Amino acid sequence: MTTTPDTELARLAAQVAQLQARLDRQDDLDAIRALRNRYHELVNEDEGPRLYELFAPDATVVYNGRPEVGGRDAIRRFFQDFPVQHARQFIHQHEIELRGDRGTGRSYMDGRPVSQGKSLYVVGRFDDEYIRLDGRWLFQRVVLTVHYMIEAAEHWEHLLPVQKKKEAAQ
Repeated sequence: MTTTPDTELARLAAQVAQLQARLDRQDDLDAIRALRNRYHELVNEDEGPRLYELFAPDATVVYNGRPEVGGRDAIRRFFQDFPVQHARQFIHQHEIELRGDRGTGRSYMDGRPVSQGKSLYVVGRFDDEYIRLDGRWLFQRVVLTVHYMIEAAEHWEHLLPVQKKKEAAQ
């Protein structure tokens, strides 16, 4: 069987298109992982009130049985008033499924919040919906389910950098 230049060119064009599709998909997966990572970077840097920046205008948030919060302004107020303002969170097993400009994902969280002067361990799962708007991936919906939260025997609330900064300023 012989190939003609046109046949070879068509085969190469198809191969390039297939590779481009794979690259685009990988770029989308990387962007969504970066979105989830940015969420926890803001939490870990005590910038939780800025989390709303990562959400679509009509997004929703449900945190462990609390009433659902909808819309970017309500989400901004939710995180601004959230009772835990200092935490360190670590994410594991972030799995993503894509369908065009939408996707879903889940990840497991191992957290170290400080609430009401108590150091806590918290383990839970985030279930996300993502949407691409104007070329940028954002959260469309975030649901946090806490599996358990217990007080730590050893306390670290006095070790958080934000606490040290406040004490130094006084």
